[in-house]
Amino acid sequence: TECAHGHKRASKREAKRCVDLHMLQRAGEIIGLEVEPKFTFMIAGKPLKMANGHNAQYRPDFSYVEKGRKVVEDVKGVIVRDFPLRAALFQALWPDIELRVVK
Repeated sequence: TECAHGHKRASKREAKRCVDLHMLQRAGEIIGLEVEPKFTFMIAGKPLKMANGHNAQYRPDFSYVEKGRKVVEDVKGVIVRDFPLRAALFQALWPDIELRVVK
């Protein structure tokens, strides 16, 4: 599904949230909106590699700053199998960033 801003989203719910967040940014409620930011898991200063050689990453749907605090947001209709592990790793490695799961 494509949102009104031309971003291809995995669902209608994500597309709607994308439009909502752009409106919040225009209204000054949030700043620095990013679509699908990338967070690479690092251990001892090195990227964590998966068996296939790719870096282990977490790509939430959005990130932004709200009231001076960085927020990442994932829109979920269904919690997929690997999400709880990725969320736990994200929260351990970036404790100062708030993770929000929007259902």
